[in-house]
Amino acid sequence: MEIKSKQKTLTGLFLKFAVLFCVNTFLILIGCTLLLMAAAFFGQVLPANYAETRLAEHTAEIQEAGNEPERWMPEGCTYGIYDEKGRWITGSFVEAEREHAWDQYRNESIFAEAQNYYRFIRQDNGNICIVKYSVYMKYAWNALNKILPAPELMSFILAGILFIVNAILLSRHFARKLNRQLEELRGITEKIAENDLEFQTSPSDIREIDGVMKSLSHLKDALKNSLSAQWDMEQEKQEQLASLTHDIKTPLTIIKGNAELLAESELSHENKECADYILSNASDIQKYLDRMKDVLHGASPEYEEMVFSCTQMEEIFGEAVMQIGAAEKIPVALRKEGSEDDRSKYKINCCPESMLRAWKNILSNGAEYTDKKKGVTVTFSLRQEDTQEYLEAVVRDYGPGFSPVDMGHVDQEFYSGDASRHNRKHQGLGMAIARKFLEEQGGRLEYGNHKDGGGEVRCLVRVESDKY
Repeated sequence: MEIKSKQKTLTGLFLKFAVLFCVNTFLILIGCTLLLMAAAFFGQVLPANYAETRLAEHTAEIQEAGNEPERWMPEGCTYGIYDEKGRWITGSFVEAEREHAWDQYRNESIFAEAQNYYRFIRQDNGNICIVKYSVYMKYAWNALNKILPAPELMSFILAGILFIVNAILLSRHFARKLNRQLEELRGITEKIAENDLEFQTSPSDIREIDGVMKSLSHLKDALKNSLSAQWDMEQEKQEQLASLTHDIKTPLTIIKGNAELLAESELSHENKECADYILSNASDIQKYLDRMKDVLHGASPEYEEMVFSCTQMEEIFGEAVMQIGAAEKIPVALRKEGSEDDRSKYKINCCPESMLRAWKNILSNGAEYTDKKKGVTVTFSLRQEDTQEYLEAVVRDYGPGFSPVDMGHVDQEFYSGDASRHNRKHQGLGMAIARKFLEEQGGRLEYGNHKDGGGEVRCLVRVESDKY
C-alpha cells in the first residue's frame, strides 16, 4: 500500500525557517558563552577579578618586598612606591600618572579610568605601594591581549559572525528547496511556450505550487485540444479549398472554350472586345487557381519581376479600368497629367500580376460605391516627394465617400466599413491586399474624400529615373 507524504505549505515552510533560525541563534549565544566559560576553566582566559584576587593573596609579600615588589605583581598591573610625604621612589607608572595616583590615595578613592582600580598597600618600611589593576577578562597569553579584543567582546564578535553564517546557510538551504519546485514550473511553462504538450506533471511537495502545476496541466490539456481542433479545422478548410479549386476548373474551361469559339467567329467590334475581356480574365482566374494550389501544397508562390515604362503601366492600368467599367456598366474617364517626355524618363520594376491585382481591387472598390450614372474618374500623373518619384494613379468615385469611422481602417484586413459604406459583398480584403502589394513594391496607398464629394484612392508606384 502506497503511503502518500503529507504536503507542505508555504506558510509552514517559512515558519520552519523562522523556528530553525531562532533556535540556531539561541544555540550560537549559548555556545559562545559556554566556550568563554570553558576557556576560563582551563586557564586560557583569566577571569575579571584575577588581578584583584592575586593582589589579595600576595599583600603580605608586597608589604615585605620594599622597593622590589614587581615579582608579586599580577600580569598587566602597574604600580608606584611613594614615601609618607608623597615623594616618588620607584615603580612602573608613567610620569603623567604618578601625581594622579597619589591624589587618589590622599582622597581615599580607588577608582581609576575605564574599569581600572587602585589598591593601596602600606609597606613595613612605611612607604606606600599604589597598584593599578583592571577588572575585565584577559587572555592567559599576554601577546593575545595586544592583538585581540577582550575575551568578552571577542565572544560577541564570534556570535555575530556565526549569526550571519547561520542566516546565509539557512536561506540558501530553503532557497534551493523552493527553487527545485519552481524549476519544475519553469520547465512546464517553457514546454507550453514551445507547443511541446506531450508531457505529464508530477505532484509537488508544496501545496501552493502543486495547485499551480495542476492549473498548468489543465491549461496544457485545453491548449492541446484547441490546437487539435484548429488543426482539424485547417485540414477541413484546405480540403474544401482544394475541392473548390478543382470544381472551378470545369466551368472555367467551358467559359474559356466558348469564349475562344466566339473569338474565332465573325463578331462586331464590341462583341470582339467582350470576348477578349472574357479570355483575359479567364486566364487571370487560371493563374489565381494555380497560386491557390501552390499555397495548399505548402509551396511559396514565386513572382517574377519585370520592367515597364510609365506609359506601358498606364496602358495596363487603363485597360483594367475599361474592363471594370464594361463589367459594372458604368462610365469611366481616363485622364493624364504631365507630358509624355517626362514619362519616358522613368521605368517601373515590379511584378505585373501583383500590381494588376492591387489595381483591380482599388477599381472594384470605387466601382462598388460610386453613383452608377457618374461612374469613376482615373487620373495618371508623376509625383515627386523629396528625391523619390512616383507614378500616381488616382481613382475617384462619386459615392458617399469615406466616413470618419472609415478613415484609418479602410486598408485593414476584414474591415467592411460602417453604415455609410456597408454594402459590401466581400470580406474587407481588397484594400488591404492592394496596400500590401504596393508596399512590397516600394509604393503606398492613400485614401480620403474629394473636395467636391465622393471617395478618392491614390495608388503610388515607385519609379526609377534611369532611362528605359
